[in-house]
Amino acid sequence: MKPFLFLLLLLPVSVLGQEPDSISALFGMREAERNFAKSSVMIGRNAAFTEYFADESVIFTGKWITNGKQFSKEGKPSPICLKWEPEFMDISASRDFGISTGPWEVQEYRPNTAPLFTGYFLTVWKKQSTGEWKVILDGGSTTPVAEGPKHKFTFPSGADKPIPNPPAMNVQQLTTELLDRDNQYEAEWKKNPVTFTSFLAPDARIQLGGHLPTTNADSIKSWVSQLDRSLTWQPVGAGAASSGDIGFTYGLIKTQKNEIIKGHYVLIWKKRPGSTWHIVLEMINFG
Repeated sequence: MKPFLFLLLLLPVSVLGQEPDSISALFGMREAERNFAKSSVMIGRNAAFTEYFADESVIFTGKWITNGKQFSKEGKPSPICLKWEPEFMDISASRDFGISTGPWEVQEYRPNTAPLFTGYFLTVWKKQSTGEWKVILDGGSTTPVAEGPKHKFTFPSGADKPIPNPPAMNVQQLTTELLDRDNQYEAEWKKNPVTFTSFLAPDARIQLGGHLPTTNADSIKSWVSQLDRSLTWQPVGAGAASSGDIGFTYGLIKTQKNEIIKGHYVLIWKKRPGSTWHIVLEMINFG
């Protein structure tokens, strides 16, 4: 999964962690993530990705965006082991669409070897008509090794409880809204890279490649102020839950003059009652 991209905020980590209700959709999504991670160790990254990616899925390979399942089928064997664990998850009101993030590491297939690389991943999951959870988008960024206590699993309050009669909305209309919002975000970046943080939710999590994730507003503003103003953000695609409360956009980061691809990004958007779409997680990776 996950050597991947961009600004992803470090999710608040509870000292005690949380355990979702065992009959909840959130629990099922977490089990799918954990089983995916186990498969990566047992049968290898490419085979695991082929099994857990949806037929229509997105993965970031260097500076390019491609179909995750097909790319994994064609991948060459590698003598490394990719491990990860979910640290934070959120799920839509429809309970069939969600996100997960957490630390990953790559090491050799030898016991007691230090990680070759470490980072954070971002995955978007969607429940299929068969009832299986499949990955529809996956990426990650390389970060320093996180210090301190072991990562604990957390999720928003109530995410493991059923929601009766969730709204059913037009997904195509929602994706159009999200792409429009993404374009507004880029337009604000060109005008003023400081005020464009107004698109972030108060609890937004940001991960910029080379940094550990953060939710600290001062750190986020500092990171943004240091980004190259000559870069442009080109939206490529979007997706949303049918309940209209969680969605994502993704795209490429390019130079303005010669359109050289410098990296890619993913934005996770959330729409709360009475509000517009705001970014709750942003991930940026420069290739």
